[in-house]
Amino acid sequence: MNKMIKSAVIGLVLAGGFSVAQAQTPRAVVDTSVDGIFTALTSSNDLQATVDTLIANGANHHAVISIAAAAGIPQNKVEALQVCVNTVSADVKVLSATCMRPRTVLTAYVAGMNDPLNYLPATAAGKREVKTAK
Repeated sequence: MNKMIKSAVIGLVLAGGFSVAQAQTPRAVVDTSVDGIFTALTSSNDLQATVDTLIANGANHHAVISIAAAAGIPQNKVEALQVCVNTVSADVKVLSATCMRPRTVLTAYVAGMNDPLNYLPATAAGKREVKTAK
């Protein structure tokens, strides 16, 4: 019985040490600039997870949708996304999620389609041609 208690205590200490070590591991930095959002969206295999990660790291949800439109992601894929921003109140007792309405998603998508230069990184258009003097 004494050996079993010792094993249980050692297991709990190891599990506690592992969780503390995991909590102190630095997270990867997510780039929420236009370039970072564009790269993340165009190279994503799971669009919903990518959008969730971007928004959780502070990306503007309207900008994410507009950049997706400017990047050429189909409208039906963007409309199927759940775009929500989680907020915590000052007393940390209330956690709420504010999700974009379908009409707001469509408005942000149209903004990206109508003015792609505002939502595309400078390198998305390709390499700049060097003009030669005649």
